[in-house]
Parts: sequence; C-alpha cells; structure tokens
Amino acid sequence: KIFAGSPPPAAPPPRIVPVVAAPAVKRDMRLYLNGLGTVTPLKTVTIRSRVDGELKNVAFTEGQYVHAGDLIAEIDPRPFETQRDQAAGQLARDEATLKTAKITLERLQKLGKSEAVSKQDVDNQVAVVQQTEGMLQTDRAMVANAELQLTYCRIVSPINGIIGLRLVDLGN
Repeated sequence: KIFAGSPPPAAPPPRIVPVVAAPAVKRDMRLYLNGLGTVTPLKTVTIRSRVDGELKNVAFTEGQYVHAGDLIAEIDPRPFETQRDQAAGQLARDEATLKTAKITLERLQKLGKSEAVSKQDVDNQVAVVQQTEGMLQTDRAMVANAELQLTYCRIVSPINGIIGLRLVDLGN
C-alpha cells in the first residue's frame, strides 16, 4: 500500500542479457510457408529444334538450373553429316571439272590464234568455265548449309534459368 507522502517504490534493476558469439553457418532453415498463388517467371522460352530428326540425348532433368549455352538435347546428326559429305564430294568433282575446263580453254585459245579452231569454240569453252565456276559457288553454299544444319543438331539453352517440363523423350 502506498500512503500519501511516501516515496514511490524503486524500479526493479534492469535484467542482464548475456551475449553469445558463434560463427556464421550457411544451412537450410526448416521453415515452410504454405499458401495459394501463382508463380510467374520473368522469362519463358519454348525451345523447338530447327531440324527434324531422332532425339538421341536429353541432357537435362526437370527443375534443373541451366546456364545460357548449356546443352539441353541432341538430335541424331548422321543424316546431316551425310548431306555435308555429299555436298563436299560434289564440290570436289566440280573443282576437277573446272580445272579441266580451264586447261581446255587455254589450248583452244592457243589454237584460236593460229585459226585452227573457230572463235565460237573458244567462246563456248569460256562459257563452260564460267558455268563451272557458278556450280562451284553453289557447291560451297551447299557445304556451308550442311554445316549449319549440323550445328542445329545440338540444342542449347538460350538463357539462364530453371528447366520446366520435358515434353519429349529419347527416340522422338
């Protein structure tokens, strides 16, 4: 009881809190938050192959984190290697044809100076050389295209992120 004119009761002394130091540790916390909602990614990429073929390798698992440039899948490259080899063979054949056409042109030009062959024969051979040079240009483009198709057999991640659902299996 407090009587008038008596001093107020003294406040209790402050509680002493001990301070403990410990090294920092990186670990999982067992804290789970349950709730309803939708997770929306910042970037979404649907990956489609640029070439058709049998899927030989799926190099990811669903939910895996990938970096840009990481291999995701491989398509069987053998048909495209065959196309490249065919184009390279045609290029070699046409290079040999051009060499023969140039040798023939040189001979006809020498004979044309002595009028042993007609000017028309020389002009025809010039056209053959130009035609063969055009075929070589086409052959080089075919080889380059086949090489490009081969690069499309390796499907890589265009961005960093987490892989979603796998919609294909080996052999597809």
